[in-house]
Amino acid sequence: MTLPSLGSPAAATILRGGLAVGVLDILKPILFATYKGGSAVRVLQSVASGALGREAYQGGMSTAVLGLALHFFIAFCVFGAYYAASRQARLLVRHALSLGPLYSVAVYFFMQFVVFPLSAIGPVKHPPAVLLDGILTHILCVGLPTGFIIHQAAKQRTSLETSI
Repeated sequence: MTLPSLGSPAAATILRGGLAVGVLDILKPILFATYKGGSAVRVLQSVASGALGREAYQGGMSTAVLGLALHFFIAFCVFGAYYAASRQARLLVRHALSLGPLYSVAVYFFMQFVVFPLSAIGPVKHPPAVLLDGILTHILCVGLPTGFIIHQAAKQRTSLETSI
């Protein structure tokens, strides 16, 4: 399998999807934190803490930038994985608007119960309200945008193929 060129429809879809998922998924905790008197820097440092541990909170803007970069790397991987799978399993395209949200819930649980415990953060407590908030955030900020963008890209691909 070769990677798509930057000018290809696949690359444009992955770029659009990764950016949408990345922006929406980080915007929610930043807005919530600032509403509660926190800061965007602290939210981004919390992302970096997965790689750096508690030291991330002492790193100032540099660890916040690292957190933002890590967050978008993960967002592109999450969207890219669904996109790649959808190219093989057409069911993921036909039902993208319902399977995208289900996929995002699976991603959420994978992050909470596999990635976090293996990261420098370690195991994280999961009170029911936090789980519910995380699941809803992933459905709205990851799953629905993923499904919508995959659905739109498939419609564009189909219209291009029929016009040739």
